[in-house]
Amino acid sequence: MQEQLRYLVELQILENKKNELLRDREATPGKLSALDKEFSTVESEYLLKKADYEHAVQLHRSLETEIADLEARIKRSKQKEREVKSNREYQALLKEIEELKEEVASREDHALELMEKIESARGELEAMEKEVSELKEKIDAQKARLQEESERVSEKIDRLNELQAAVRAKVDPDLLKRWDFLIGKQKGIAVAPVEKGVCQICHLNIPPQRFIELQRDESILTCPHCHRFLYWPGHEDYQVMVEDLETV
Repeated sequence: MQEQLRYLVELQILENKKNELLRDREATPGKLSALDKEFSTVESEYLLKKADYEHAVQLHRSLETEIADLEARIKRSKQKEREVKSNREYQALLKEIEELKEEVASREDHALELMEKIESARGELEAMEKEVSELKEKIDAQKARLQEESERVSEKIDRLNELQAAVRAKVDPDLLKRWDFLIGKQKGIAVAPVEKGVCQICHLNIPPQRFIELQRDESILTCPHCHRFLYWPGHEDYQVMVEDLETV
C-alpha cells in the first residue's frame, strides 16, 4: 500500500467527518431560532387573547361604576320629588329619571354581554396558558438537548483536528501543500475514490490504464479532470482503515 496515499485518504476521511459535524453545528442556531419562533407564535396568540380579556374586564368594571353613578343620580332625583313645586318641574324630573333608567338598562345589557364574553374567554385563557406552559417546557428541553449536542459535536471536532494534526505530520510537505490547496479549491474534497473507472466526485471516467495502476496502489495518481488525488476503495487496507475510522 502506498503509505503517503494512505495518509492522504485518512486525512480526507477525517475531513469528511469533521465537515459533517460542522454542518450539524452550524445548523444549531437555525434550529434554536425555529423553536423560539414556534413558541413566540403560540405565546403571541395567548398574549393577544389575554389583552382582549383584560380589556373586557376593565370595560366591565367601568360599566359597573357608570351604572352605580347613574343609580345614585336616580336616587337623588327621586329625593327631589318632594321639593318639586309645579307640575312642569315634576314632569321634567320624571323624564330625567326615565332617561337615567334607560341608560342604566342599556349599560346593564352591555355589562351582561361583556360578562358572558369574559366567562368564555377565561376558560379559553386557562387552556391556552396551560398549552403555553407545556410548550415552553417542551421547547426548553429541546433547546437544552441541542446545546448539549452542539457541545458534544465541538468536542468531536476538536478530537478530529487532533487526529488530523497527527496525520499531517507524516505527510510529505509537497503533498500536504497540494492537499491543502485542493481542500480550499475543491469544496473540501482533495481525495476521490474511484469505482469502475469513474471518479466518484467529478463523475468522469479516468483512462483505463490509470485505473489499472490505481488498483495496484503503487503510486500517487490524480484525476485528469478534477485533479484530486485518487484511490481505489476496493483495496483491503483502505477498507480496514475506513472501518477503524468509523469509531472515531
